[in-house]
Formats: sequence, structure tokens, C-alpha cells
Amino acid sequence: MSNLPELVHLSTLPSLSVMSAFLDRALPGQSASARRVRWQVLEFAANPTAKAVLLRGPIGAGKSTVARLIALLKRVAPLSLDGAKAILDLVPFNGPNQVDLRYISSWYVELALTGLVDTLAESQLFGSVKGAYSDALDRPGVFEAASRGHVAKGKEEPVGARVTKGVVFLDEIGDLPAKLQAKLLPVLSGGVFYRVGAEGKENAELEFRGVTITASWKELGDGRLRPDLLSRIAPYAIDVPGVEDRIDDFDVLLDGVQEAVIRMMRSAIEELSTTDTAIDRGYWRGRIETLKPMKQAYRESLRRVAWSSHGNLRGLTAAVEQILGTGSHPDTVVANLPKYLSPEAESNEQDDLLARLLSRSSTGERLGMHVKAIERENRRSLRAKLQLDRSALIRLSDTLGIEPEKLRLQLKDIDRDRRSLEDDR
Repeated sequence: MSNLPELVHLSTLPSLSVMSAFLDRALPGQSASARRVRWQVLEFAANPTAKAVLLRGPIGAGKSTVARLIALLKRVAPLSLDGAKAILDLVPFNGPNQVDLRYISSWYVELALTGLVDTLAESQLFGSVKGAYSDALDRPGVFEAASRGHVAKGKEEPVGARVTKGVVFLDEIGDLPAKLQAKLLPVLSGGVFYRVGAEGKENAELEFRGVTITASWKELGDGRLRPDLLSRIAPYAIDVPGVEDRIDDFDVLLDGVQEAVIRMMRSAIEELSTTDTAIDRGYWRGRIETLKPMKQAYRESLRRVAWSSHGNLRGLTAAVEQILGTGSHPDTVVANLPKYLSPEAESNEQDDLLARLLSRSSTGERLGMHVKAIERENRRSLRAKLQLDRSALIRLSDTLGIEPEKLRLQLKDIDRDRRSLEDDR
């Protein structure tokens, strides 16, 4: 245990060595960032009183995988060495930062809070009773589902749920609607809460005594969350590094991604050959034989990419899939990946907007007119960009989940809105 200096006080825990070996596989690498994350995950998982942790890190860094690892290790931490090994040896890996959800689903539930409307978010968090609102059904929320486990009605809850009391992962906690933040407070402090529509009813009280994991790539101390909620979700905080913060581990990460992608592609091709008798098996067998790790020059091209702008491990995986699947050069593939703004870049954009306003009206005179003028310019720029760059249009349609043709119709609406604004001047 010499590589775990921060865990000296836990060195006698029977399951610690097997958990440590498991994390070495799940979060590979010897960079200082990788070792730090492994130490923090072990320390939180092995502490039976630790009930809340905030995962911070850039988009695509692997926060959801760290959450799954915590859920798994919370389950095995109390066990003997042999008991922990028996469970961990069954868990397959689909590559770096990809843990199969099926092996923890009986005590672990995750919910992404981005884009949820208030009513839907409330029912998914706390559950609902039939008739609470239009189309409402009797259903548990994520806290109730995690604490009871995923079992058929009338059957005993799974051991994992009893041991952990349930583990809930709330992704992008900074997007939780303001009105629900206060309702989440009693859940995190072990207080009583109700399903939507069951408030105050007899025998309808619920409580959650399990583990809450939250995550965000955004800065949460800027007013996005109530201070009392932030203090309750973050007694522990783990910073999950992006690819560029683990550049010393790049070869290990890339090897794991390649192995996972090749395995998935082979599996998909083999499934094709058994789906339809008309499949050209000779062609697809040839494709399987050509699935090999990329050459060194391609690896070096990927190493030079600023992955913080392209989704970190998520973007790297997407790039490897395209390179191995199509034979395209990494530079071409990376150029077509979506770009993400960091919080700092978003802040710079806000500063640029303020500078544009001040350059037009340093005294604030006719400020509303200048805001409308900048809005017209931005609409015109967006429309021109999407008309001239088909790849940008397709990427935007994929991101928004809108068919390209529907997006083109919306571009016409942008143009109509622009002309309407110009007519109003």
C-alpha cells in the first residue's frame, strides 16, 4: 500500500488492496492527477459516514464513470478481501472510464438534470402519485428507487441496496431549477420528503439515508446553487482531470480506448453476420481482420489535440471510432468534432459582449437599441455561417436533436425575425 500515502488510517481495511487494484484498471495512469483521483475515490468509498461528494471537471472527463466507481466501491468496501474480489472480478470494462451499468443498477440510479422542466424534474427526483398532475402515475423518484433497489413488487430488496442504502448520481447539479433546490435540502440531511401529490398524507413520508453524488463542469459558487445546498452536496469534492491534465497518461488512455472500440466494432460486425442470411460474410470478415490499432503517426496527431475543446475522453473515443471505422486522418476527424466552451471562454464571451455595448454607448444612452442591434448582428452571423458551412449545420442538428431539414426551416424563421426587427427600427 506504499502508493496510497493518504490512506494510512485505512490501511487495515480488508478490502482496500483489491479496491485499489480495481481502480488501477478502471482509472489507469501514473500521472499525479490520476493517482490523486484514485486516492480520493478510495478514501470516500471506504468511509462509512461519507454520504455526499461533488465531482468537478470538464465536459467528457469521465465524471459519470467516477460516480459509478464510487457506487460500486461503496458496495464492496465493508466486505472481506475475498468477498470484495468476488464482486469486482465480475465487473467488465468497456475501456477507460466506461463501467458497465448493469453490475450496479440494483442500488445505483443516475439522473441528468440538464434541460428538465420543473414538473418533470420534481417527479423524477421525488416520485409522483397518480392524479398529481396530468398523466401522473404512481412511480418512485430516483432516491426512493435507489434505496429500495430495482426489484419486482413483493420481492426482497437486493443486498447492495441494503448495504449502501442506495446511491444517487445527479449530473449537472448546476442546472437544477431554483424552486427545487430548497426541496432537495431535506433529502440530503436525512429529513422527510414526499412524492409529488402525496404531501402531508398519512404514511406517505419518505427518507433517504444513502449516498448522493453530484457533478458539474460549471462553477457552482457563482450563485447557481443556494449556499446551503452547495455546502451539503460538497463536504467532499473530487476534481476529475481532463485529457490535457493527464498528458503523461495519454498512451495508456489511447490504448484503452482503441481496445474498447475494436472490441465493440468486432461485436457489431459479428452481430450483423447473424442477423440476415443475405449479409456478405466475406466482406465483413475482411473488415474484422483489418481492425488493428492505429499507426504511430496517427497517435502523435491525436496527442497534439487540445482535447479540452473537443470533449476530453468522450471526444477522443468518438475520434478513434471514426479513424478505425473509416480510415480517415485524425486531423480531418478532429476538425469535425463539436467544440465546447470552457467556463473561462464563456466568461470571455460575456466580457466581449459588454465591451461591444460600451463601445456603442459608453454612457448607457439608448442601451436597448444597441442590444437589439447586437442581437440582429448575431442572428445574421449565425444564419450566414450555417448556410455556408453544411458540416456546421449537420453538427448543430445532431447536437440539438433536430433533423437538418427542420433546422433549415428554423433558419428561415431567423431571417423573418431579423427582417421584423429591422422593420421595427
